[in-house]
Amino acid sequence: MIISNIYKRAFNVLSKMPFKLWGLSLLSSLLTILVLVFGVLPIVIVPVIAVLSAGMAAVYLDGFNGKEVYSDQLFKGFKDFWRTAGGMCWKKLWIFIWFLVPIAGPFIAISKYYAYSFTPYILNEEKSVNATAALRKSMQDTNGYKLQMFCAEFIPNLLIYAVMAILALLSKIPFVGILFAVITVIVQLVYTLFAPLFFGLVHAGFYEYAKTPVKSTTYSAPQAQSAPVQTPVQTPVQPQTTEQAAPTENDTPKPITCPVCDSVNAPNTHFCYKCGSKLD
Repeated sequence: MIISNIYKRAFNVLSKMPFKLWGLSLLSSLLTILVLVFGVLPIVIVPVIAVLSAGMAAVYLDGFNGKEVYSDQLFKGFKDFWRTAGGMCWKKLWIFIWFLVPIAGPFIAISKYYAYSFTPYILNEEKSVNATAALRKSMQDTNGYKLQMFCAEFIPNLLIYAVMAILALLSKIPFVGILFAVITVIVQLVYTLFAPLFFGLVHAGFYEYAKTPVKSTTYSAPQAQSAPVQTPVQTPVQPQTTEQAAPTENDTPKPITCPVCDSVNAPNTHFCYKCGSKLD
């Protein structure tokens, strides 16, 4: 259910601002290339690229939350450069170390990649968390979400590659093969341009859900409470005390109605369980 809600929200955001997100992604890639070309020392190149990747994570998070996205967000990490660069490089270093473990290293590295994947969001949003603590907090926050994040990215990519492989085989058929070849090129182009944007939004969506998890997927309105029976008071008591002790209708949490699909959600829910829209 969480994956379905995040997918719906990500598709909704991507359909509203595809070219803006693609333009910012292209700008981030161009800046990365410029740093690689004109960078003098690896000790300078690696931190700058790491901070740019954290900036792109900020773009995806704001986009997922329905906020406007700007090129200034790409440089968000430069306001606290050493902390952001330190946290991002610390993350990459530990993934590399886990990868070096004999035999099981690649599998452990994949698990740790998802365990550390909230690090850029934590560095951007939670300023009180230092660089190394961001990695530990990411491990805590991703607990229970790693497998879902893996499935949300791996399975769709696997299906897309399978479709492209089938289309490539069909393109070998005489006469009609040219049609399948054109379709293959179109699918590859769309995938190359928009798949990174979609999965970037999906990744940001998991961070948002981990911060404000939906506790239940179904909800029924609370039953009206019957008024308590008042017993005669023998001793002098201030009437305000009795009134304060009695529960009022305003104390009962109110359900939240989704403005998009009109579904009833539990009180204090931040996302609609049915369509995935943000409620606050």
